[in-house]
Amino acid sequence: MVIRPPVISILVATWNCCQLLQNFLDSLLQQDFQDWELLLLDNCSNDGTQDVVESFRCSQRGQRLVWSSCVDTGIYDAWNRGLGLARGEYLCFIGADDLFVSPSSLSRLAQLTAASPDLVTARNAYYSADQRFLREWGAPWRWRRMRESMTIAHPGMLVHRRLFERFGGFDDRFQICGDYEWFLRLPIDLKAVHEESPILKVVQAGVSHTKIRLVYAETFRAQRQHLALWFSAGCWLVNWLKYFRRRLIGLA
Repeated sequence: MVIRPPVISILVATWNCCQLLQNFLDSLLQQDFQDWELLLLDNCSNDGTQDVVESFRCSQRGQRLVWSSCVDTGIYDAWNRGLGLARGEYLCFIGADDLFVSPSSLSRLAQLTAASPDLVTARNAYYSADQRFLREWGAPWRWRRMRESMTIAHPGMLVHRRLFERFGGFDDRFQICGDYEWFLRLPIDLKAVHEESPILKVVQAGVSHTKIRLVYAETFRAQRQHLALWFSAGCWLVNWLKYFRRRLIGLA
């Protein structure tokens, strides 16, 4: 009997974050949408992650888990490994420390796949490390706007697998902005839809929020691979000015 692939493959890269992973899994099990598989892409954790995984395997939905643990060079190396394992029509990249905001989060995204768009974007709710709500953020896909900076919320959005088949995987030489570089490869005529309500709760405590200099250095590097030097330099300056404005009003 041929088993139909799931609609959504959820890819989560992990490394020594077993309690955060447990919280994410709890929020996943609460989802009312069932047509998913979960790929846990681990970097040889030694903190009890294996126990969390085994517990999930014993749950009613444990058969939907793909577990891969080996040495990797970072999140993009792990995600690329997951691309070769995923069976879903759409791929969804989520951080191990993220949480779905409601049991209907996945179903709201899945409903937007009916017309087979290339991208399903959404908003997320962002919190500080001390759990202070900061803002909801994540714009619809706009090719011209994306050239200037990362304007879509990558965690939780859906990407049709045909885009990876056409444009390849992530450049694992990046530490933080490999997803942004990948989006810069995409053409202007993509078909995208947007979910305006937040999908995930994201805590701004990871490297993409704490190593700001590296973020903007890698953003500039990604832009230089695809755009003119003068345009990339102007975006670098504007992005720094926007960051200082967010700091001034308490949103960064």
